[in-house]
Amino acid sequence: MKISSLNLFSTTDQVAWVGAGGKTSLIFAIAHELFSKKCVITTTTKMAHSEIEFADQSIKTDAFYNFELDRIKDVTLIYRGSAENESEKISGYLSEELKTLSDILHKNQVPLLIEADGSKRKACKFPGVHEPNIPSFVNKVCVVVGLSSIGKPLTDEYFHRPEEIAKVLNISIGESIVTDHIFEILSHPDGGLKNIPDEAEKILFLHQADKLIDNNQINDLALKLKGFYDQILLSEINNGSLQIHAHWGKIGCIILAAGSGSRFGGPKQLAIFKNKTFIENVIETSQNVHFQNRVVILGAHFEEIRTVINKYEIVIQNNVHWENGQSSSVTLGVNYFLEHPVDAIIFLLVDQPQITPSMINNVLNLFAYQKPKIIVHNYKGENRHPILFSRDTFRELLDIKGDKGGRQLFDKFLPIQINLENDYQALDIDTIEDLKNL
Repeated sequence: MKISSLNLFSTTDQVAWVGAGGKTSLIFAIAHELFSKKCVITTTTKMAHSEIEFADQSIKTDAFYNFELDRIKDVTLIYRGSAENESEKISGYLSEELKTLSDILHKNQVPLLIEADGSKRKACKFPGVHEPNIPSFVNKVCVVVGLSSIGKPLTDEYFHRPEEIAKVLNISIGESIVTDHIFEILSHPDGGLKNIPDEAEKILFLHQADKLIDNNQINDLALKLKGFYDQILLSEINNGSLQIHAHWGKIGCIILAAGSGSRFGGPKQLAIFKNKTFIENVIETSQNVHFQNRVVILGAHFEEIRTVINKYEIVIQNNVHWENGQSSSVTLGVNYFLEHPVDAIIFLLVDQPQITPSMINNVLNLFAYQKPKIIVHNYKGENRHPILFSRDTFRELLDIKGDKGGRQLFDKFLPIQINLENDYQALDIDTIEDLKNL
């Protein structure tokens, strides 16, 4: 997929870039693909002098007062001059100096991309005491790691500051690096997350996808890191062109729990499964997945159920029109996510307390790679939850009626199916007898 299809960057962005594993080439590739008409690249550290040739033009300047915007054309690299005692490198600016340039560019909707640390061309690094030098005004920080580092020995041939990595991970120099080590580096407050402003969106590039041996390990790594990063991309540069293999973005969760349980004989939400109520089981399952936001839709028995779930960090909405069918709960939840934008919503049913995080993660991985409009589980020809709807379907979801829910859109948006292996995963609980079979 193309980076442009994901709508992650805009002309008002001020983006700092940190990490290793092809960071500079990635910056220029994105600049040329997204902002070829007008964009500025600069640095708060040093860059190789040879990287000037990647820009359409370069501007050498000491200060930005009275800087003329007309000087910026195409992809423009701005730098201070040759680095002191390092003729093969160019030097950048202090953060406070770049604030003047930032104000000019932001006002005129020209994106600014700032390389905020160095990596000596290694695949993976740990920041030094003095870095990264991320300006406080940036609204996004992109962290880059080279996947070619996986399986390599922890030495300075492949890693920048291997001694720091060894100390933080409590391992020995020369030990082979695995995905768990990469997770620890990227999630460490003094590692991949160091010096990122609180309000900045965190975007992680798992780069050099062409070096991968086991995609399943990277999928697991990405899902774990979603607890720390807003967006995660699996990427590579092939013949100068940026390719995105997968994108784990912002996903919302809606738990449908508004029904009266008439066939069950009472509030099904409060029935017991594995020593907890149905609704507690489903909420806790959702907590084991890194959703952007989670919403539970109640209706019948509202006060009684809310008392049970008030202890959870989840948005509770009251569907006063629950008698109009499942569609009334769907539209209430979708309206919430129109105000809190996500790439897709996963719907869970309160009468499926046996649903596992791994089932949900399978959906997330499929969406990351293929970006279908709808993903549904299927058991012997029948549709089952969890179900995912991408944001391309949200407006249509607002128009559905009755008790069929989002299934009304399946003819318009042909779902991709995940086949369930057994009836236990597919079972939903409508009656006391169903519960006995669970």
